[in-house]
Amino acid sequence: MVSAREGQDGRVTGADKRPGILALLLGARLKKCREIAELSYDEAAARLGRKAEWLVRVETGFAVAGPKEVTDILVGYGMREARAADTMIDMARRVASPPPWLAPHAARISADLRDVLLVEAETTLAQAHGFTLMPSLVQTEEYFRLIAPRLYPGCDVDQEWDLLTHRQAHRPAGVTRLLDVIIDESIFDRLLGHPRVAAGQLRHLLAVADSAHATIRVIPNEAPLWEDRAHNFDILSFAGTDDRIGVVHTAIGTMLAHSDPYELWTLISEHSAADPDQSRAILEERLAAVG
Repeated sequence: MVSAREGQDGRVTGADKRPGILALLLGARLKKCREIAELSYDEAAARLGRKAEWLVRVETGFAVAGPKEVTDILVGYGMREARAADTMIDMARRVASPPPWLAPHAARISADLRDVLLVEAETTLAQAHGFTLMPSLVQTEEYFRLIAPRLYPGCDVDQEWDLLTHRQAHRPAGVTRLLDVIIDESIFDRLLGHPRVAAGQLRHLLAVADSAHATIRVIPNEAPLWEDRAHNFDILSFAGTDDRIGVVHTAIGTMLAHSDPYELWTLISEHSAADPDQSRAILEERLAAVG
């Protein structure tokens, strides 16, 4: 992976000129702070002792402000004590230092997937909807090894599992990520010829559901199906902010969504998914059937 980095004059250098998603998120938050402070670019730059051009690049993700620079910006705007201030400063620290477990895989993954993984590593709440496949963050190793050769033809399954297991274990900003998972019961129909895999996955889901940090709900087979819910997607949210980002999983890969899928999530949650107790009963019945 070739990352975009800021040179001495604040420009992004390197082969990948596209701003990273975390730099974009941080820039958008800093822009909102400037607007709340009712400062123009020239007024804000004068307070900070910077050029307005640099501030524009920071807000658009083409220049990366470090933790000290973000602190100085917030102080200059009179917003150092704002609720989200520490979150932004900590984000600036991590923009420059992606999770170390991503580095061994960076050269072989697409820019779109890199952005997804960087955002996922920041999220403190992941809402995951699984239709044809179990959501990645709750897959067991046996389930993953069963589906990986079909999903990633010619892949090194050990390498792919190493990446996924680190994603599952990651603690954003040192806290345990909250999981809210909705899965379609039909996923288990696809495992009818693999009872051991199905049993292991069901036991794992029941264990996750027992956690104080997770909710598992099931869409029963008899629930009405409509086209919009017939795919996997995630909604990723972040501590200290109302920001959220959608992720879609399609036949051509995993990428950031072009629109916010939260309304779809709400419809599925309210009209299709069973409640946690009913969902546990479905999982336990499935588990009893496979032994």
